[in-house]
Amino acid sequence: MARPLKALLADIGGTNARFALMEGAAHGPPLVLPVAGFATVEDAVATALAALAPEGGVDRAVLALAGPVLDEPVRLTNAAWQVSSTALAARFGFRRVRLVNDFLAQAHALPWLGASDLLPIGTGVRMPGAPMLVLGAGTGLGVAGFLPESGTAVPTEGGHIGLAPTDAREDAVVAGLRRLVGRAGAEEALSGRGLANLHAVVAGLRAAAVPARDAPEILAAAETCPVAGETVDLFLGFLAGTAGDLALAWGARGGVFLSGGILPRLAGQLDKTAFRTRFAAKAPMEGWMARIPLALVIHPAPAFLGLAALARLTEP
Repeated sequence: MARPLKALLADIGGTNARFALMEGAAHGPPLVLPVAGFATVEDAVATALAALAPEGGVDRAVLALAGPVLDEPVRLTNAAWQVSSTALAARFGFRRVRLVNDFLAQAHALPWLGASDLLPIGTGVRMPGAPMLVLGAGTGLGVAGFLPESGTAVPTEGGHIGLAPTDAREDAVVAGLRRLVGRAGAEEALSGRGLANLHAVVAGLRAAAVPARDAPEILAAAETCPVAGETVDLFLGFLAGTAGDLALAWGARGGVFLSGGILPRLAGQLDKTAFRTRFAAKAPMEGWMARIPLALVIHPAPAFLGLAALARLTEP
């Protein structure tokens, strides 16, 4: 009799690396390690295995990485780690190692999300078999599609498309971003550093004497500081508009799903009507957009649903 699948799952971003042990069909809660706390990915994997599987027996690993997975070693976009499947297999004795883009794992999670894992934003009716889209703001801005009929996930670099301002205020903000960072790509506004960029631009436009803030500080100050509050408003507006643009590009009548580390923290402040309106404001396609289901993913670790599905696909 074949022994149950035992795999190390990892969701590795620019800030945190999350690991979980999959045994059979189930996996345990993630162990979160700071990327900056380890010189190499191998060092982090060693710590994770010692904590999650001290008895050994893990014969495969599936790692989702925040960056393009084209050639090895894979270089993370927003961290210094380089990841090699050959090096991991040699050091830890894994029979199989699969490296995937982090949002490819998020896309593979979409069929496994239940109603309790989602916070709908407006109404919409999913078209069976139609493309699905996930995007999420965290250390960077990830984007991937899922094609249900073939079970195929398509990682993209859609987080680096340009921002599309819709009024004079946003025109001024985008111009400020260009002055600050050189190019007003979506990730330069819709990420952790993007929040800090927007905050700096808003402070400059307001001529406001406020301290420089990082993303957690901006979110914490949004209720009391006008600059932080406007920063969050701009972030949500640009995110809604970008999600709508990507939905058009993908034909995402199967639904658009918002993930990542930042937006769930704003769930209590989210004006769902305003967000949905900005998402759908794509004349002359408003009627088409109105039918697309839009939801915030509130599952605490959705990538692991996709990683588990990928681990099963690597059997035997």
